[in-house]
Amino acid sequence: MPELPEVETLCRQLKTILPGEEILRIEILDARLGTIEGLVGRRVEAVKRRGKFLQICISGGLTAELHLRMSGRLFWQKGGVPPFPSYSRLVIAFPAGTLILIDPRRFATFTVQPVSSAPALVEDPLGGLSARRLREIARTRRRPVKSFLMDQRLIAGIGNIYACEILFAAGIDPRRPSSGLSPAEWRKVAKMSVAILERAVACRGTTVSDWRDLFGCSGTNQDHLAVYARQGEICRRCGGKIERITQGGRGTWFCPSCQQ
Repeated sequence: MPELPEVETLCRQLKTILPGEEILRIEILDARLGTIEGLVGRRVEAVKRRGKFLQICISGGLTAELHLRMSGRLFWQKGGVPPFPSYSRLVIAFPAGTLILIDPRRFATFTVQPVSSAPALVEDPLGGLSARRLREIARTRRRPVKSFLMDQRLIAGIGNIYACEILFAAGIDPRRPSSGLSPAEWRKVAKMSVAILERAVACRGTTVSDWRDLFGCSGTNQDHLAVYARQGEICRRCGGKIERITQGGRGTWFCPSCQQ
């Protein structure tokens, strides 16, 4: 699933293309997306990210919001005529080219609504995490710290891959209750969250299956993964063996020897 670094990658790439562009045509290739009206003839004013959501701000006070869900990605195609890539669900044509939503599993959503005044999510890691704030939020929560990091109501954008990597970098067992971490440990989590996510953005995301950036290129952060999908392999930090367990229906990879 595309997480914060993948969505941020798309956001930064689209910022170099879309602002000022007029929407010439919209084609819905999958009825599951519903209808999209009122955008043709309007111009893109800005591109933003909110957690795992990509937001395209459009003239007239509208925001198109995209969530890529399990397998969605965006592709920029020069020109605006078929053939489009396999699994294309939505096509938006601009003078400079065509933006295409590709989504094999068909879970991605695309909605248009007035500009929202809703409050921001509690924390966005790329803006810097406050260890004190994290500790305050977690103080009465017994849920495992990995589940805490992945709660989109609390922290914006961290998913399974990066939660595993952050906790490994911080040396913390993902099974520990959130309320049990010390101030020093929360400082490590906050610091490693920023470092891991910033590196992933610089690498244009992690490609372990479907992910590609706006121009169809794989990310390279998979070359830096320390624990994710490495069960049975040797820990590069302590020489122990990486294990996999299930938490909340999702795989968790960690090193029980050096994550305490």
